[in-house]
Amino acid sequence: MLERAAVAGTLLAGWPEGLAVVLAVKGLGRYAELKAPAAAERFIIGTLASVLWAVACVGVAVLLRS
Repeated sequence: MLERAAVAGTLLAGWPEGLAVVLAVKGLGRYAELKAPAAAERFIIGTLASVLWAVACVGVAVLLRS
């Protein structure tokens, strides 16, 4: 939930580069857990789904604001 809020916040603030920062911090925080191949795959798929959900919510917010 925190990741989605951070992604949405950076996009709504007009700082899309913040998306890379959020993902880098998340990757560094989970680095020790990612040594197992199955864990790495779940991390990538979960992160992609989470980011897409946050971007979709931002898209709806931008459309409603216009």
